Amino acid sequence: MATNVVSASSELVRKRWMREGLVQAASKSFFAPYTGNTKDSIVFQTNNESAAEGHTVVFDFDGNLSGKAIKGKDTAYGKGEQKKKFSNTLTVDRYRLVADNGDKFDAVNVGDLSTAQHVDSRNKLSDLFIRFKDQALFDAAQGFKDGTVLTHRIFTDASSTKLSYSDLVNVEATLRTGSIYSASNTFGYSIATNPSTGTTTASTARAPLSPFRMADGRSIWLLVVDPFTAANLKSNSTVNSGVMALAQHADMRGNGNRVFKGLIGQVGQLVIVEAEAFFGSTSSTGLDGSEIEIAGMRQWDGTYWTGQDGYSAATHSRNLILGAGALQIGFGKQPDYKYQESQDFGIKSESALEVWMETQRTILTAEQSDYSQAKIASLDFGVVAWDIAL
Repeated sequence: MATNVVSASSELVRKRWMREGLVQAASKSFFAPYTGNTKDSIVFQTNNESAAEGHTVVFDFDGNLSGKAIKGKDTAYGKGEQKKKFSNTLTVDRYRLVADNGDKFDAVNVGDLSTAQHVDSRNKLSDLFIRFKDQALFDAAQGFKDGTVLTHRIFTDASSTKLSYSDLVNVEATLRTGSIYSASNTFGYSIATNPSTGTTTASTARAPLSPFRMADGRSIWLLVVDPFTAANLKSNSTVNSGVMALAQHADMRGNGNRVFKGLIGQVGQLVIVEAEAFFGSTSSTGLDGSEIEIAGMRQWDGTYWTGQDGYSAATHSRNLILGAGALQIGFGKQPDYKYQESQDFGIKSESALEVWMETQRTILTAEQSDYSQAKIASLDFGVVAWDIAL
């Protein structure tokens, strides 16, 4: 295969060439260190190459045994605990990202022949796909994509007082204990339709988030904050001395031994990383609804999210606490590179990257039964929102 030519008749060559471009661009992804093909990863990725439009990708989760021991000579047979099994599914759809290669004559005219070549188109489409995929995961995690209520969230009003070290300690304690918000316990889980709704509605009991195991074996929860929350934390000298100093000596690596991006620090098992803020325009909440300039976290102004028409200025941040198996991304057929010339003797052309995929938060269905106390089914399995009034 020549450097700048993709054979339109060779589907296998085309797909391999496209995959190479996606692999090269993967290092730009925020979620790359957290993505793997098992439920122990924060982003659980499943590939089903036989899936086409409308096909279903299945995610399987095994549960731990929790039964009682049988004492002495009491009959044990017939008292075995049924193994617990959990699963959920998503349906992949086809999405195409398209680039106008322009007129070769114009490319010569501006002295940049590469803009009309396939390699340039592949590189630019691969870069756009990484932002497209990351934004799909951010939007699924924040609840923007499906417009649903996250089942568990923590609310903090930091509009007049800076976030403190004790706030971070209380967040970690909530994750460990599963405490529910009440008048006497300002930190705990509650439910809200959007970040600006107060913590007046108690949530349901749940198991602590399953920790994510890093490359060095440490088990952590990931706290992903937007630039507004990060600035609030950094402006507190107590947080700076107690949390961020650790980042100078930390070597945080995840799946594929990739380094965590935007590392701020650590409190107990809570590792804090900063994500970019979203830049772009949004016409709908679907994967095809946004022009993505910078992939990142959306903020809330009391009515609209970042990118939506009418959005003014951020009044609330929706930060994310992520554990193992928090998000799911399913791929169907392999990514493909398509190319089409204009009917006017091919003086212009357009290239497209075609992918079959979908993303969602993990909400499990119990195939037999759920646990009596440490519940994991019918709730956000690995995502907790930390909503902060700015």
